[in-house]
Amino acid sequence: MIHLPRGVPVKEKINPARVNLPEAMQKLGSGGFSGYLRFDAKAGVGIIVFENGRLVSALYQSRSSGKRTTGNEGLEDIFGVALQGHSVLNIYRVDSELVMALYDVLYGDYVYQGLELEDVDIQSLLDTIRKTRLTGCLRVYTDKATVLVFYREGESLGFFHEGAPTMQTTADLNRSVARMPGARMDLLATRSTCDDSLADLMAVLDLPAMWEALRRQFASRSSAG
Repeated sequence: MIHLPRGVPVKEKINPARVNLPEAMQKLGSGGFSGYLRFDAKAGVGIIVFENGRLVSALYQSRSSGKRTTGNEGLEDIFGVALQGHSVLNIYRVDSELVMALYDVLYGDYVYQGLELEDVDIQSLLDTIRKTRLTGCLRVYTDKATVLVFYREGESLGFFHEGAPTMQTTADLNRSVARMPGARMDLLATRSTCDDSLADLMAVLDLPAMWEALRRQFASRSSAG
């Protein structure tokens, strides 16, 4: 699934079915919010990314099939699981630089995926990253925590630790996710995205109309059942 470290908590453990999401998202946009909204449901996981008040990404991944949807379709899937009342919403703030790095990770290509860390020759892996001049991310995670290590042309840029609002230049080895039982790792290749090239989805999509249409659709199904 989608493994991301938690940023600075803004709101946690919200039932999004009890929230007017388009209205709440508009408030985040008006306030210049940078960070992400994470929706966890039995059916899948949704991520909505804001950069300086712009809604720059919506991504949903099904747990059963692994299929991903983005943009308009991704928002519809996220709104759908939210309205059904079986999801949990958490909102995390990070700075705009880190948001753009996370955006690249969400749309990166896997070089390795789901490797058990204890089976990985870390030094050999780091040598490969340097020799291939990889631009991307090394992700180390368990069910409880995640850390990201960013690279540009084979050189380390920094770390994203749990609870941090910005990219860090050092790792806290005493709290390292890599030391946790069952830790796994992914290696992703990414392309650096220019923030000016990303459209504000709230400016091009009618989110209140989408929300209301889906709300009526689910209400109709419930009354028919």
